[in-house]
Amino acid sequence: MKGSKIGYIVGLVVGVPLFAFGANYLFFSGNRASDIETKEYIKNSKIETFAVNKWLKEDHKQYIAGLQRGANSAVLYWYTFYDNQYKKYFNLYMFDYLEKDYQGRNRINFIYSVDKETKFTAYVNQEQLKNVTYGTKDNPVPIWGKDLLQYNGRDQKDDMNDIELEVKTFHVNPETNALFIQQYLSHFMPKDEYKAMFKK
Repeated sequence: MKGSKIGYIVGLVVGVPLFAFGANYLFFSGNRASDIETKEYIKNSKIETFAVNKWLKEDHKQYIAGLQRGANSAVLYWYTFYDNQYKKYFNLYMFDYLEKDYQGRNRINFIYSVDKETKFTAYVNQEQLKNVTYGTKDNPVPIWGKDLLQYNGRDQKDDMNDIELEVKTFHVNPETNALFIQQYLSHFMPKDEYKAMFKK
């Protein structure tokens, strides 16, 4: 009886992590984007300034980020708009449940509430920007938020309507940006495009 208990405990300690590793590899790894590929994607991106008055579309998708301790799922949010300078449609992508604090959730709440002129900077991958298959309403160009410059007609110079809280909440540091992009490359970029971009 004692031996069976020990075997049960050993099975839990060893078997469950092995199962999680196998499940992650087989079902949840997607393209399995590496740190090198993530850095390459970011290196080929430029920071641009965008202005929107209202999103044309808002949507989200929950997905399994992997079997692990803590949260196993995350949510990708996207906000679609048309840019007159580029004459293209863009998707501002943000993730929730990947950061340790509640900044992801608060950031998304602010973005969702845009109803007047709002300006922000974002990373734009130049290969995707120049790709003729991107930029339509059905397939917008992905962009990755960096800093908030103006929020619903208010900016940091307006003492009566300061947006310091919104600016701090929107800001995406380089480490978080790399995490977001790696999740996108691994779970959401089409496999054929992924293979073409990284010469797989």
